[in-house]
Amino acid sequence: MNMNQNPINKNKSKSNEIYLEEQFILRLPLEEARQVRTMLHFKPEKIKKSMKISVDPVDNKVSVDLNRKKLFGNLHKLPTIIESQKTNIDNNKSLLYKSADICYLADCSGEESTKKKAETPHGICPPLKNVKTKRFRKTLCNKESAFETESLSKELYHLLRADLEACYTRFEIIYTDDVPKDICKKG
Repeated sequence: MNMNQNPINKNKSKSNEIYLEEQFILRLPLEEARQVRTMLHFKPEKIKKSMKISVDPVDNKVSVDLNRKKLFGNLHKLPTIIESQKTNIDNNKSLLYKSADICYLADCSGEESTKKKAETPHGICPPLKNVKTKRFRKTLCNKESAFETESLSKELYHLLRADLEACYTRFEIIYTDDVPKDICKKG
């Protein structure tokens, strides 16, 4: 759904209007989704008259008025950001243009719900089930190995910087007592 013209809170003055992201995903019950789909397909100019969406981002509430039927729902923050893209501008179907970032999902049903959960752990397709726990998992860190790794990386950067600043560099390979037999036969 595109939210270009609609401010979130109509009670506030024009200077204090809060705008949500330009686009979000609207999830409706099956029958209402069919009505909206047919209106968009056959009479897109009628959708502005028959459908009103009001969003309250502070309380994460959404209400949709569709043909004198009121639907209530919650506004969920998605764990990942989805890019919406446009095509077929000037009949060129090969170019894609980014139109907005989608990071909210409005899940509506017939009755008011009391859920306060603002974030959802899942994405919008099956491979993203529990994506928040899988991708953004906290890793265990051993303090001794972290300190050792940090000191090694500092030493490496110091050596690389000294190597870049040098006028002339030379290196030689020194073998320990365990010289491989392949190298001894060739030399």
